[in-house]
Amino acid sequence: MLRGRVVCVTGAAGGIGRAAVLRCVAEGASVLAADSNLEGARETAAQAGGGTEACAVDVSDEASVEAMVRLCAARFGRLDCALNAAGVEGERAELHQLDAAHFDAVMRVNARGTFLCLRAQIGQMLRQASPDGGGAEAAGDARRRGAPVDALNYSIVNLASTAAHAAMAEFAAYAASKHAVVGLTRTAAREYASRGVRVNAICPSTTDTPMVQRFAERWPEWQAKQNASFPVGRIGTPEEVAGTVVFLFSSACPMMTGTCLTIDGALTS
Repeated sequence: MLRGRVVCVTGAAGGIGRAAVLRCVAEGASVLAADSNLEGARETAAQAGGGTEACAVDVSDEASVEAMVRLCAARFGRLDCALNAAGVEGERAELHQLDAAHFDAVMRVNARGTFLCLRAQIGQMLRQASPDGGGAEAAGDARRRGAPVDALNYSIVNLASTAAHAAMAEFAAYAASKHAVVGLTRTAAREYASRGVRVNAICPSTTDTPMVQRFAERWPEWQAKQNASFPVGRIGTPEEVAGTVVFLFSSACPMMTGTCLTIDGALTS
């Protein structure tokens, strides 16, 4: 589904990010696996095999994000798709006990980080030349003249959460940050639809990732409650989420942009 495409994935050292890298490579893509944990990103790249390169990135740092996108373009010639999966969970506390510095730290990675990645990735996509030399900007001109834009299929997927549209008690910072991700997604989708750039979000519920494993170690009662709450009888896997990412990256859904796909086994139905 992704043969010949170039993909950038943040949060690639584990969990959904790692699963997405592996699946994209299996589908024929070349991938830049980026993470603040460079060793973990290198492990992901080694598992994925040829056509994969690892790099370090701090998504909350403007210069670091810009360098990541420049590296992708230099190494692979362009950028077609991106998954912004880097994120942190934050501390567990009721809102009246939540430290403001902690709130800021979560927002800095999850919300600011998504903004910086979107800005750099979209900028690169707009600079790239389409086969006729016009690039995404020319595609926008064509759309404004009434012509459809089918030649370009740039796709960005942001990792949100069911916490973006349902309460997540004791994790106010995390929930607020994921609401922000959805807002950024919808705004970017509207702004760049005419230029051949699709932007969507995925909203998985509890998924068997290192983040959730840390939750379970610290708060066993939370994990037991999670397992009992899913209508399908279990939490999701990173590989299941990665399958949705590949679909959104592919040419199978050219009209899908500005969408927030829930992946939760009917939990919020």
